[in-house]
Amino acid sequence: MATKPKHTSPKGTATTRAARRRAERSEGYREASDEYAAIRELREKNWIAAHIRERRYELDLTQKDVAEQAGTAHSFISKLETGDHIPTSPVRKRILAVLDEELLIGIERRLPDEELEREVAPVPELAGA
Repeated sequence: MATKPKHTSPKGTATTRAARRRAERSEGYREASDEYAAIRELREKNWIAAHIRERRYELDLTQKDVAEQAGTAHSFISKLETGDHIPTSPVRKRILAVLDEELLIGIERRLPDEELEREVAPVPELAGA
């Protein structure tokens, strides 16, 4: 009796082969696949930049759209999404608002023989920012 490859769908087609066939048939699938691959790579470098890029892509917004709505320059969003630039808290807050999100801060602690305890809250406004 023959065994199936490790990554096989219930129908018997390897997932990588099925994805390759979808990519051959659909330009949109290829573009989305390439974009998510770039986002996964960026996540290794700067997870906030990767998250902003992914959310913008999901909302079908351009960098220019986000920049205009956040009151900043297109070049600023472009630099942010390379992962080399970290925006100030007020600018990051405006960008996330465009993406219908809010940055939270969290504290986590584990006491001996107790469950993990987490506390999460919105990032407070900074005085003079």
